[in-house]
Amino acid sequence: MGNSDYENAKQMNLAAGECLKKNDFVGALENFSKALEFLPEGELEAKARLYSNMGHAQVGLRRYIDALSSFRNAAEIFEQLGDKIGRAEQLGNIGSVYRDIEKWGASLDSYFKSLEAFKEVDHKGGVADQYSNIGYAYSRQGEIKKALQFFEKAKALYDELGEERKSQLCDQNIQTLKPYMKEQDSLNEGS
Repeated sequence: MGNSDYENAKQMNLAAGECLKKNDFVGALENFSKALEFLPEGELEAKARLYSNMGHAQVGLRRYIDALSSFRNAAEIFEQLGDKIGRAEQLGNIGSVYRDIEKWGASLDSYFKSLEAFKEVDHKGGVADQYSNIGYAYSRQGEIKKALQFFEKAKALYDELGEERKSQLCDQNIQTLKPYMKEQDSLNEGS
């Protein structure tokens, strides 16, 4: 019975993946949920991945509270497994949900936790992504100087990693923010 349950879970996960490709978030969520039901108890890593996938589908449906719960469940399981990268990814996902609902303090808190976790295992791609996320959060709060610092750190790492597209996005953000920095500086000088 256990093997067929695992196979059923695997099939449901594949079906959910196909739904995601079509932006059918309802179908994806239904299939991820079914896969969780079929998944045998001991398959913790698969369970964590399913929770993470469910979180992404829930974000697509704008079910942010559910997404937070799914990403937290995934983070807890990855922590139990000692998977520091998996946990760090989930902390970043949690930060992005808070970003989507414009809870900037909670977003930054999660992004900084993710950043520290990625630094701990020397995962440069994860570090760069969190630098970029932090830069975006700061820019949305009008903290242009901090935003620029984090986008510049992200760009440097993306350049080192050969991540040309992400580097270009950082460069676009930097070029967009620089005039605002000059404006902020001139306002500060006048006060």
